[in-house]
Amino acid sequence: MKGIDGHRTGHDFSGGHAMLFKNRPDGTYIKVPSFKKVLTYTCPTRDEASLYYKDTIVMDAAIAMLLKENRGKSAEDRINIMHLLVASYIRTVVERPLVNTFVSGHSFYQRNEISFSFVAKKELTDEGTEGLVKVCFQPYDTVHRVAGRMRCAIEEGKSDKGSSSEREVEFLMSMPQPLVSAFMWLYKLLDASNLLPGFLIGNDPSYSTGLITNLGSIGIDGVFHHLFNWGNSGMIMAIGKIKKAPVNDNRSGLARIAYVLDIYMTLDDRLADGTYYGNTLKTFKGYMENPERLFEPPSFTKEQIDALKLKRP
Repeated sequence: MKGIDGHRTGHDFSGGHAMLFKNRPDGTYIKVPSFKKVLTYTCPTRDEASLYYKDTIVMDAAIAMLLKENRGKSAEDRINIMHLLVASYIRTVVERPLVNTFVSGHSFYQRNEISFSFVAKKELTDEGTEGLVKVCFQPYDTVHRVAGRMRCAIEEGKSDKGSSSEREVEFLMSMPQPLVSAFMWLYKLLDASNLLPGFLIGNDPSYSTGLITNLGSIGIDGVFHHLFNWGNSGMIMAIGKIKKAPVNDNRSGLARIAYVLDIYMTLDDRLADGTYYGNTLKTFKGYMENPERLFEPPSFTKEQIDALKLKRP
């Protein structure tokens, strides 16, 4: 089995280990067809099952909406591209719930929360330390509510105090190396047995719907990032800087110059087939290119909410 640094470890808990409980603190067991379950044997880890996807989003409508929405507001109260992106993916998850599933061992689970992890760099310098913060959302969150949740978590992550997961890592890394190795071995064993306590999963950014990083904030384009074998996140998205580029106008069929945003996604190929992922990414892109819907509460059906199998807030 590969560890979080990508190297092989001495213990493999990816499969063949008896689970004492069918459900987990972070998910509900779901039955899947045999042709899907066999992928957990042919591709037992997330990095082996990585699927890479790149697309370009036309941002003209989003930029116009943000300019209108942010007029007269202070910098800390403005809605930004990341807020729109997360709000779009939340609604995509509700409409396409398979993207909020995950694999543990040889079993599939519907994640019982909608959560995303973000990089919080304390200073935009080479020496500045960075960490991950995890934020939980609700299906009916508008983009304003999304922005509020993200601000609170990222401010905590950038503070001297740091996020709860960062403090836990600091404490763990202060221990002697044999104790760290023993702890990690036990952690993986409990996770494979569905016995890992919920309070550990709840604070770990690697146990989330996905990780999103904005490389455009430091003036560079996006990249494909590998999935982590640690945890169970099935999606990592990186976005670059907004730029002008030629695009085809859907109405006239003619080329025009527009503001665009390139997105780079790495997905767990075991969670859904190509058709499902393709339609899911079209849904996500539709929200990003028509963002006015994100400013109003959505009108999801009870069946859509029930399919998510979310735990009560």
